[in-house]
Amino acid sequence: MSKRFSKIGQSFSQLGQAFMLPIAILPVAGLLLGLGGALTNDAAVRAYPWLNQMWLQTILKVMNFAGNAVFSNLALIFSIGLAVGLAKGDKGTAGLAGGVAYLVYTATISGLLQLFDPKNNIDTGVLGAIVIGSVVAYLHNHYRKTQLPQFLGFFGGSRFIPIISSLAAIVIGAIFFVIWPPIQGWLTSAGYAIAKMGSFGSFLYGFLLRLTGAVGLHHTIYPMFWYTALGGTAEVAGKTVVGAQNIFFAQLADPNHHGLFTYGTRFFAGRFATMMFGLPGAALAMYLCLPKKNRKTDGGLYLSGGLTSFLTGITEPIEYTFLFVAPWLYVIHAFLDGCSFYVADIMNIRIGNSFSGGLIDYLLFGVLQGRDKTNWPNVLIMGVIWFFLYFFVFTFCIKKFHVNIPGMQETDDSTADAIMNNGPKTGDKLYDESMDIITALGGMNNIQTVSACATRLRVALKDNSKVNEGVFKKLGAPGVLKVGSGIQAILGGKADIYSQEINDIMAHPDQQPAAQSVTTTNKTESGTNTKHVAKTVDLASPVNGKFANLSEVNDDVFSQKMMGEGFGVQPADGEIYSPVSGTVMSIFKTKHAIGIKTQDGLEVMLHMGLDTVELKGKTFTIHVKEGDKVAVDTHLATVDLDQIRDAGKDPVILTLITNTNDYVDKASDLVQSGDQIKVHAKVFEVLTK
Repeated sequence: MSKRFSKIGQSFSQLGQAFMLPIAILPVAGLLLGLGGALTNDAAVRAYPWLNQMWLQTILKVMNFAGNAVFSNLALIFSIGLAVGLAKGDKGTAGLAGGVAYLVYTATISGLLQLFDPKNNIDTGVLGAIVIGSVVAYLHNHYRKTQLPQFLGFFGGSRFIPIISSLAAIVIGAIFFVIWPPIQGWLTSAGYAIAKMGSFGSFLYGFLLRLTGAVGLHHTIYPMFWYTALGGTAEVAGKTVVGAQNIFFAQLADPNHHGLFTYGTRFFAGRFATMMFGLPGAALAMYLCLPKKNRKTDGGLYLSGGLTSFLTGITEPIEYTFLFVAPWLYVIHAFLDGCSFYVADIMNIRIGNSFSGGLIDYLLFGVLQGRDKTNWPNVLIMGVIWFFLYFFVFTFCIKKFHVNIPGMQETDDSTADAIMNNGPKTGDKLYDESMDIITALGGMNNIQTVSACATRLRVALKDNSKVNEGVFKKLGAPGVLKVGSGIQAILGGKADIYSQEINDIMAHPDQQPAAQSVTTTNKTESGTNTKHVAKTVDLASPVNGKFANLSEVNDDVFSQKMMGEGFGVQPADGEIYSPVSGTVMSIFKTKHAIGIKTQDGLEVMLHMGLDTVELKGKTFTIHVKEGDKVAVDTHLATVDLDQIRDAGKDPVILTLITNTNDYVDKASDLVQSGDQIKVHAKVFEVLTK
């Protein structure tokens, strides 16, 4: 049963991310429509006479027409966007099929109405587009490689999809012609029922929308209110318009509209106090709750997240700093957000938006539209209250319940560093970071699909227990959410860029640079195969002391060999020597670990003590620098063992092979620095022609 719900959740998540492609168009279209509509109406021209210039009015009206064109064809755009977003390959063909299918679908309904019910009107809006886009994507994913008989061979493969999609659209159009009139009546009644719930209905909408936003499923909820009768029905400029956002923008484009905007704006208005004031207040609270010594290094995460929420209304960067460590605090946040919708409703705030509830939309669709249409000053009054409400609630919860938000304590990032420092880099930052992400996801064989929405990298995996979350943190992600067998990493605007690069790498593994292909694929650039060869590697003990198997180490990362194979030594003294001959590739800033690479490509990490990263280098004296050539007898470091033990840390010295799946053979119980410890290692041998 849990697997079934996992698959259902993953399907909804994929649908939600596909929505983001067409929705991403709306902010720009809304900007054009908002500026054009706000600065060309008679009231604005009378208030600001400098606007009454022909060239300026011409530009603004063209902007208005351009923005209106997007919203007038929103269903067609959604049909194309969903087909593209849900397609697993050859997305261009899927988009074309989605557009053609939607046109056939609407023509079918229109033709049936003319034949059988000319007085009626059927507008399925975005719901019809969702059905068409989803069906086209299904057909595309299952039949784009279909082979037809030879005499029809030209119409096979990808060309088959627009054809079969058009035929399916005829059937779907006929079905909607029969079932939609009662459904349309039910939706209208449901919209009226929600309207009758009044402010409490607004609270429920805001609360549930924020809760589902935690896992990215909110994109499957709000379109029903924004674009269907659930968001209201209104007569605007002689036309019947359904959906809260559709009505709002229709009124925005209507120069004859007077008075407050549609009551449907209650599905938007509650966002502004939360996004512009509440979450920035929470960000400040979290920043001030950090230990003072950590504010400089970790505080920027909260300040930038709060600023992003204030300006643009994109909330994930700040929300994901506490969602993962305290889900109950996110529930409190969702409740407060629901209350924001409730209060905005009773204060008659009538501000719509194109995408989110930040300062830009507030100015564009609130301030510039005038107080008589929006009651925009009420947001400022409410916002001050919401800022301090969030500030005090978050401060109390974090301190009272010791919420371990990022920056509260330092962690050992050696595992992530080992991945990100593993092997030579190509110099292409995007490519190298994408390869690090692939490795952090457990390798290509563990990855099923990779996609992205506005701020999240969404990955379906075979096994998400193999994920190294530290790599994502190193790349700036405030958190990683495990959904079913997959994960969602919050990477902001870089998410889509990473998604495209990773998909390109996985689609063309033979085009990877040779330096990377040796450790990530089974082929080199020239197509030669690789194989694992058993080889005995002699590693010297780096310190005098008692030998310990990794399984005996009191740390899951090391004992479960997430860092690779190796061994430990409980030190008898603090003089540390190199276990191999090679080059010093990295010295961690906290001095607790040193990375060495041998001439044969073996990558060895010397990790001095457990959790000693928290000592910030005070107990270590390093005698080499990055780039130095070292031999087995090279003195690398001096460690103050007493200081480590006084701090309550384990001083075990670990020698780890970070780029192989090695295992320790056997060694004597007591070792001296320089003693040889035999290790059977799997290494990559490139076969040349």
